[in-house]
Amino acid sequence: MGAALVLWRIEAYSATPLALLFIATLGRWPAALAMGSVMAVFAAVFLFLLEDDPAVDDIRAWADRRRLGRLLERLTERTDVVGRARRLAALLPAIMILGPFWRAVTFHLFRMRRAPAYLLSVGGSFPHALLWTGLVLGGIWEELLWPWLKGL
Repeated sequence: MGAALVLWRIEAYSATPLALLFIATLGRWPAALAMGSVMAVFAAVFLFLLEDDPAVDDIRAWADRRRLGRLLERLTERTDVVGRARRLAALLPAIMILGPFWRAVTFHLFRMRRAPAYLLSVGGSFPHALLWTGLVLGGIWEELLWPWLKGL
């Protein structure tokens, strides 16, 4: 868990400056794909580092004592069609909102099998980067920051 936390802080502190550097040098959409590649590597490393980590069990035990944790537990324990549909509905926000570290923690808390967790977390890095790097940060760069910098 210690190595995952150190890498998480590196990822958290470097993601926005790196995305801005990519946008400024490569352009908006190529930068999004480059950031997706970088974040996909982080996602795979985080999933690997958190596999069979007792700290994840401690987080699950801590969450079980809270309302949100109990909801999460009910979501993971239910194996019928309704449970699968609810987990599927929770995947899109998990992929599009959470970064690679929190996505790995969430998928481990969901008790997701290894192959789908890697596929969704690593593969989900690309739509996540297209949204946040390409659309949001690229739009801010092109519409606000770059014109302001050129005017200086």
